[in-house]
Amino acid sequence: MTQETFKYDYLCYTVHGVLRPNWQLKLSLVFLCRHILMLILIGGMSFRGGQKQETGYLIELLNPVYNITDLLPLLLLLVMGLRNPKAKAVPRWIWKQGRWLMLFSIALFLTILGFRTQLALSTYGTVEWAMIAANGLIAFYIATSPYIRDLFNEFPPPSKRKAHENRNRNTPAERR
Repeated sequence: MTQETFKYDYLCYTVHGVLRPNWQLKLSLVFLCRHILMLILIGGMSFRGGQKQETGYLIELLNPVYNITDLLPLLLLLVMGLRNPKAKAVPRWIWKQGRWLMLFSIALFLTILGFRTQLALSTYGTVEWAMIAANGLIAFYIATSPYIRDLFNEFPPPSKRKAHENRNRNTPAERR
């Protein structure tokens, strides 16, 4: 039996030996996808019918231009489910860039918000300030957390069987 030393508690690791995404990261990604999720929620509520007044107030909170800022966190949520040894090269690359993709999404949201209001801070309401604060907290967490840095640097290695098959395909006889 080998003794492996872990940087974090052993419960923080998956069966593949890589860090497990924590609840803070999952909650942050869901928050960063809020525009698309709200759009889905409003769409689902409109199918019930007779609730135009209730959904009308929610629609005012959404602007389609912000949906572009949700695409990168949504992509990371999808790749989070693909973290296994059978994953292809693209999900592996996306996961390695995860911190930067999240920070870029936050910066893009703040840039769009600034352009829409021409940086007139007096026009910001409570909701806008809450969104700015939440994005700032998430950015601070993503940028400074050693756990998040280590998490995005790890991806389950390809299975030995798959690596062996790839090595056998590139024999000199097959190259001719």
